[in-house]
Amino acid sequence: MSSGTATDENPETINYIGFNQDAKIISVGHKEGYMFYKTVDILENSTLTYEGENLTREFPDKSLRISHESVEVVPDLGLNNCLIVERLFSSALMVVISQKDPRVMHVYHFTSRNIICDHRFNKSVLTIRLNRERIVVCLEDCIYIYNLKDMKMMHNIMDTPLNKLGVLDLTTNAGNALIAYPASTDTGSVHLFDAINLSSVNTFVAHEGTLACLKFNQEGNMIATASTKGTVIRIYSVPTGNRLFEFRRGVSRCVTIYSLCFSSDSKYLASSSNTETVHVFKLEKTEGVDHKPESSSEGGSWFDTINKTISAYMPSQVMQVSELMTTERSFATAKLPGATRSNQIALVSNKNQQYVMAATSDGFVYAYRLDAEGGELDLIKQHRIGPKSDTCRISPTGTGAPKETNQTVPNMDDPDDFPPMSHTSG
Repeated sequence: MSSGTATDENPETINYIGFNQDAKIISVGHKEGYMFYKTVDILENSTLTYEGENLTREFPDKSLRISHESVEVVPDLGLNNCLIVERLFSSALMVVISQKDPRVMHVYHFTSRNIICDHRFNKSVLTIRLNRERIVVCLEDCIYIYNLKDMKMMHNIMDTPLNKLGVLDLTTNAGNALIAYPASTDTGSVHLFDAINLSSVNTFVAHEGTLACLKFNQEGNMIATASTKGTVIRIYSVPTGNRLFEFRRGVSRCVTIYSLCFSSDSKYLASSSNTETVHVFKLEKTEGVDHKPESSSEGGSWFDTINKTISAYMPSQVMQVSELMTTERSFATAKLPGATRSNQIALVSNKNQQYVMAATSDGFVYAYRLDAEGGELDLIKQHRIGPKSDTCRISPTGTGAPKETNQTVPNMDDPDDFPPMSHTSG
């Protein structure tokens, strides 16, 4: 899935929860609006505050209009009942998909309450990814690429393999914009597309079964993949598609992988699923094991030679034995209180300490300390988040009131604001 996930919980609870590109912000979408929490506050504070809007409560009169000079904000523009809420790093730029019309993408400046633009599609939006160069919008059978500077469409990838799960990711490192998405509906093939130069880069087979989740690391030189079976997680080099690591999630039964994430230094990978266990894998080469690409014709290890010899007699059994002996199991695990309908995870670094953070659709966030020895991780923080929490709202200026501003165009020179000019399209 994506860094975020839409849920079909009761409408009074959370519709969407996810982490931003550098895991510094948790985004929550719910019936009445949206909320943003800082992950550092979750680790360091006993009580939480959030940025966001509860639009139904703040604007009960749907016809009410709020004017800031030439900016006119109409609350009923689709910014409530949020199904997708994506924020560009820690800036004021956010993109919203609402239950009101899931075919419309709203680009919004939430401190000035200024709608930058709306874009309408012919089908529901399933996934959105942002970096400082591009906005990528995934529908079930096509992908749209927008230039962040002016919000104009640069390219559309039409007739992609049917992608009902909206499986897609976008690199976030500066000056780069590689998109990864399924290349087949029958196998777990990954296609890489350059959203800067608007050209295909590579296609490689990651799994036998269809893809369920894709995630780039922050440097954009590795990608983690999981299939709908969910038992094996693999990491490939980007853009070559050479297999670097293979991990067995745990027991052999199939699960639904909700989330994959790398640590900022790419030394760890974590995964979450529809079970209560979060797995953390350590990205280090095992002595004597050479991780070759799936299609490599080069000579393998002594174990590969043995397998090839035996496979002539027991081909079906050997594949299973080989997989068990060449994959690594999890370095550490974190236990959630219970399985939830959806969740998202992040590996968060704070004061030279690594943490596993899990945000769940039932409105909780949990933080676990990741120690060098691994094993079962200790829960150190737990907070209630979302519309049912008792957290208080703050504005970027530090008060509870909406920010009064005359700004109609985002500040191009302030990276904490965001780059786009005002632009409107259908």
